[in-house]
Amino acid sequence: MSKTSVGIIANPSAGKDIRRLVAHGRVVSNQEKSNVLRRVFAGINSTEVEQLVVMPDPSGLSRPGLSDIDNGMEVVHLDMPPATHQGATTKASSLMAEMGVGCIVTLGGDGTNRVVAKGCGEVPILPISTGTNNVFPKMTEGTLAGIAAGNVASRHIPITESCKRSKKINIYVNGKLTDISLVDVAVTTQMFLGARAVWDPKVIDSVFLTRSEPLSIGLSSIGAKLKTIYIDDPEGMAINFTGKPKIIISAPVAPGIVEKLSISSWYQMKPNEFHSVNVQNGTVALDGEREVELLPDRRVEIALDINGPYVVDVETVLKGLSGR
Repeated sequence: MSKTSVGIIANPSAGKDIRRLVAHGRVVSNQEKSNVLRRVFAGINSTEVEQLVVMPDPSGLSRPGLSDIDNGMEVVHLDMPPATHQGATTKASSLMAEMGVGCIVTLGGDGTNRVVAKGCGEVPILPISTGTNNVFPKMTEGTLAGIAAGNVASRHIPITESCKRSKKINIYVNGKLTDISLVDVAVTTQMFLGARAVWDPKVIDSVFLTRSEPLSIGLSSIGAKLKTIYIDDPEGMAINFTGKPKIIISAPVAPGIVEKLSISSWYQMKPNEFHSVNVQNGTVALDGEREVELLPDRRVEIALDINGPYVVDVETVLKGLSGR
């Protein structure tokens, strides 16, 4: 029987991209991320978890907090080089899933959780926001997050009761599934990947969303002006900006930036329906970062998938522990 375990994936690069220069995104220092992890470990330490599985990173974010563990909980560092790119983070989450961890705590933004979701399978994610737009991860106090993660991993509360199933958008190139997004897909007229981040709405042709919640910032805030769609609602939204303007809205498209936008049309996305990307020279941004180049020989399609990762609902878990 495998040990009850929690995985830890912390991204030292989250909260440090170009949007600190072109917008007013917050900067989350590595010291603060280490402090958050210290609180997470304290919360996990109070539960029945027997093992922590940690993704190595070049900044050693987890090292200070691990010295606080005093109940004999085993600490395992994944047998891999320090994660310095997206593929390594996906590999780490995949290895954790193979090891049977009961929950993965992530520190990062939408981009970090996107690459974790590509590898974690059915393992629940508990995302703590340390990134930019932070639609997928929430501002959760680390101690409470650790308590919740430990109890989810111990299965004191079933996954179906402690988690919500997120959606995702699948990206197909020439009929092959190549990538995913958790929150938004933006089709842009920018030709190169460059600094990756998307912050200028003038370059956006269309947007596809898994959710559009009132407290969102970034591209999903545009959809929130049209219709509220939550993480577990079985639908998404597509918005077109090219063509004759029919709707004018204002939305917080980046931290500290509110833009007036002209929308030509929008419609509901249903699960498993394919939507073609008609721009031939540009890029596709996934959760705020340009990842896919649009070229004449590439047929790019997207489809909403309601079977995305399980996401821990911290408040529900803590309510379920009341009286224990």
